[in-house]
Amino acid sequence: MTNTFSILVASDLTEASGYAFEQAARLAQRIPGAAIHFLNVTSGDTSEARIRQLGDQLRIYVSEKAASMGGLEGLRVGVHVRHGDPVREIVQAAAALEVDLIVLGSPQHPHLKLLILGTIADKLLAHAPCPVVLAGPKPIEPLIHHPAIEPPCPDCVKARAQSGGHEWWCTRHSTHGATAGGHVYSYQRELPFAQLDSAVIPTGIQF
Repeated sequence: MTNTFSILVASDLTEASGYAFEQAARLAQRIPGAAIHFLNVTSGDTSEARIRQLGDQLRIYVSEKAASMGGLEGLRVGVHVRHGDPVREIVQAAAALEVDLIVLGSPQHPHLKLLILGTIADKLLAHAPCPVVLAGPKPIEPLIHHPAIEPPCPDCVKARAQSGGHEWWCTRHSTHGATAGGHVYSYQRELPFAQLDSAVIPTGIQF
């Protein structure tokens, strides 16, 4: 093995592990000659055909991730498929590849209790030959809406003042469906508001 900085990303191909790969790649790109090892530990079918299929899926996954990040020029990336207990296989791969850092993805904000009670991250901390970093979860971008509130149309204000409130809109805005800013729909009561039942409170006083 060459004396280059390398990171092992343990992945289950979820969004969380994808975010872990992104963070590991950004870190590796800061270090000339760094490498990333993308590992998936599988269970079930261990046939050679299945392992090759998983390897192809990992290569496609990494390629798509790299493309979404604008490319990973100069960064060496390897993919690995192992079978068995996730903790044991991650530790074994880290030792065999002589990596400097293991990165795991987390789908949710980890509570201290969850980190202590036998999680993969907790077990890795006890047995890994290098530091273990928990990346994630991916930050949720806040939905910020900045409504563009326009000031009242001066012509509409003038029309309301001159008509004593009988006319709401100016000529331009009273044209239904007009592309120049006409209001889609407005309903104006023919009866004065004070004559409607809804305009009388229980005391009988009109407002």
